[in-house]
Amino acid sequence: MASNRTREHFHIGILGGMGPEAGVLLQQLIIKATPVVKDQDHIAVITYTNPHIPDRTESLARDGGDSYVGVVIESLHVLEKAGVDVLVMACNTAHARVADIRKSIDTPLVDIVELARAKISSTPGAVGILATNGTIGTGLFTKDQDPDKVILPNADTQREVMEIIHDIKKAGQTPAGVERLTTVVCTLQQNGCAAFLLGCTELSICHDSLRERLGNVFIDPMRLAASRLVELAR
Repeated sequence: MASNRTREHFHIGILGGMGPEAGVLLQQLIIKATPVVKDQDHIAVITYTNPHIPDRTESLARDGGDSYVGVVIESLHVLEKAGVDVLVMACNTAHARVADIRKSIDTPLVDIVELARAKISSTPGAVGILATNGTIGTGLFTKDQDPDKVILPNADTQREVMEIIHDIKKAGQTPAGVERLTTVVCTLQQNGCAAFLLGCTELSICHDSLRERLGNVFIDPMRLAASRLVELAR
């Protein structure tokens, strides 16, 4: 997947806007993951924030995802025209149609869901899945996994997760939101979860606050993607 271009000329293309803070967060994580001693050691990143991509969960329920996939492909073409060497989508649910998206682009695309699935498999104990209804409904993180390896929230808890995600989209990270997420995690701990997947990029925004409260028990696809992208650039 890595380009033959030197790091000095290597460009990462981030498709953001799903929601808008997610793409910005991924760029920040890339900066933090890059070992540097001066400005020029950093990696060139082009972030395209397109908040007009249809809601992925709603699109999957309405038309199998066709409406969001079309706009995602158009948006990735914008980044391709800018000359990026690798692409990444800062949205987990969008990966429900990643195979179709890849057929319509010419640039390698880092799959953040694939990275997270590998991490789930190598993590000891059961992993609780915190994600959108669309992600859970398409089995992005659960298909082909040992049934004892992943634990999904019950219906009431999943409704709470979706409300929290929508609140983060509206107001960003808030103390009340982190408190509600903490309650969700503790509930899943009582159900036997040893680790927790932050399977929505809105939840990734709360990673550091959750880790301060509950320890290093979170798998974050965004942080996995940042590390992978830095590896490719190096």
